Amino acid sequence: MARYMIREEGKNGTVEILDDRLVRERKKRIGKTDVQTIPLRSVSGVHHDRKTLGTDLVRLDVGPVSYEWKVKNAEEMVAELHSKIFSDG
Repeated sequence: MARYMIREEGKNGTVEILDDRLVRERKKRIGKTDVQTIPLRSVSGVHHDRKTLGTDLVRLDVGPVSYEWKVKNAEEMVAELHSKIFSDG
């Protein structure tokens, strides 16, 4: 299990990668935190856009929906997602 700090649409949050799912949490200005569970089997693609300066972008495709996050340690996140999603186990 790993937890990554993300920035999505100007809001801070986290993505926690578990064996069979990932849990995305985004802070709201007012009210509760927005929490979403995404089964790893429904992920159709993981893309890593390396930036020369600043924070890399990670895009996660889940059916017709795409999530785009700024992630400081994007390489590590993408490697873990690939190992969980595309492994034979």
